[in-house]
Amino acid sequence: MELLTLAQAAALIFTGFATALAALVFMTGRRRTGVAAQPVTTAPEIAFLFDGETLLDASDAGRRLLDMTPARGSDIMRLVTFLAPRFPDLHDQVMASGELDALDMVSSDGSSRLLVDVAAGRVRLTLEDYDSDPGAQPDRHSFHALTDELANYRALDHGGPVPAWRQTEDGKIIWANAAYLALAAQTRQGENRSGLTPMLFGLGNLAVHLDGGMQRRQLNLTPDAPPQWYDCQVQPLGADYLITALPVDSAVRAERDLQDFVQALTQTFAHLSVGLAIFDRTRRLTLFNPALTDLLTLPPEFLITHPPLFRFLDKLRERQMIPEPKNYRSWRQQMSELEAAAADGSYSETWTLGDGRTYQVTGRPHPNGAVAFLFEDISAEISLTRRFRAELETGQAVIDSLDEAIAVFSPAGFLIMSNRIYADLWDCDPSTSLGQVTFHDATRRWQQFCNPSPVWGNARDFAATIGVRSNWTAEVRLRDGRRLCCRFEALPGGATLAAFAEPTGTVYAPVPDALEPVTA
Repeated sequence: MELLTLAQAAALIFTGFATALAALVFMTGRRRTGVAAQPVTTAPEIAFLFDGETLLDASDAGRRLLDMTPARGSDIMRLVTFLAPRFPDLHDQVMASGELDALDMVSSDGSSRLLVDVAAGRVRLTLEDYDSDPGAQPDRHSFHALTDELANYRALDHGGPVPAWRQTEDGKIIWANAAYLALAAQTRQGENRSGLTPMLFGLGNLAVHLDGGMQRRQLNLTPDAPPQWYDCQVQPLGADYLITALPVDSAVRAERDLQDFVQALTQTFAHLSVGLAIFDRTRRLTLFNPALTDLLTLPPEFLITHPPLFRFLDKLRERQMIPEPKNYRSWRQQMSELEAAAADGSYSETWTLGDGRTYQVTGRPHPNGAVAFLFEDISAEISLTRRFRAELETGQAVIDSLDEAIAVFSPAGFLIMSNRIYADLWDCDPSTSLGQVTFHDATRRWQQFCNPSPVWGNARDFAATIGVRSNWTAEVRLRDGRRLCCRFEALPGGATLAAFAEPTGTVYAPVPDALEPVTA
């Protein structure tokens, strides 16, 4: 069996309460006799005698009925509030009864009548039942069962933490539980002595709220107290309405905190040059920053509609902001793989567009199945890299065209550049080496192919010197007898140039294959 909602539970409590009350009233009702000034202690029917708002006398059945009233206020207002569900206009007519000699009211269900007599400033109220058939009265066991059921409903009414009340179509509250009355007591409205239960939640026309949804309302008990928030649900109950108000202060605070957090993130993301697009677990766009509209030329009115991921990508394709695929089917497959890779946190790709721009696109997973995409314009970096690479290639081509064997070492002593003649002269190509070649490694290599000479030790000292250095030259002899002129120069920034060439007029020849290097 499905669980009852709060409103349905409150309706059940009130209905049971009214049924038990009707049975008790029916059982104890009798015909009325006497006038307003006559005592009613011995009257057989349900009768009350009031002087203003104070109860002077009541029949035994009347006292039992008055003791059952849960309402607050004066005696007459407790009774009027208790009977109001069956006599909706009772309060207004009793308040005006001072100008009348007698008042005869019929209950809304047509089963009872209420007689009001006024004499000498005193008011006598008599409750009668139209059905006088003794067989219609419940037996003792049924009476006790109804009494026990009424006690259970009353315990639920007083112990329930959720405010609930019954309201007529014209806005009068004819029943309220203890939680509602406790709220009313905290307000200035609760201080009035009219006996009417104050209206705390301004719901207006209740008919428009019968859609089953919650209507959020703010309640200000006092000017200094913080506002309280409730979700009100309205359900029809006969000709009236039953309303329950669920406290949602914690939910409202959480929503505000989340809103403030999102606003702070939005303000932070607004200053980023990287375009950000976050899609929730259903792959709908939930958050984006202004840079996204600038980079991808997407209109903001499209983004604020929270488009799904594939609609977002289709829009990029329409605006040629995505690499053009060979066919649409392969593109859809590629986008499906993009989504899967982004969810795993492994998507990173460079998009080269037709207009020459280059974007770095990265996909990252977010909590609760969300996915974030970062779009960064790296056109400037790519252009700079290409230009730098072109300059390096040009510089390499220049030194490869020289007649000297050239090697350039960084200030830290690592080989950073050499030409083709250097590789042929010393039988080693640094570009194919997996590790870094130091100046010390290079001099050991040179020493292996030359006769013993102090030049290499001097060269190591020259490369290791910090500060002002003087360029110098020297001559060594290869093991095959050829002379080799060595030139060492200090370059800007602490770098070192080593150049090797045979004397002018001779033709350079590589080291013969049969010539084995000498181990230093």
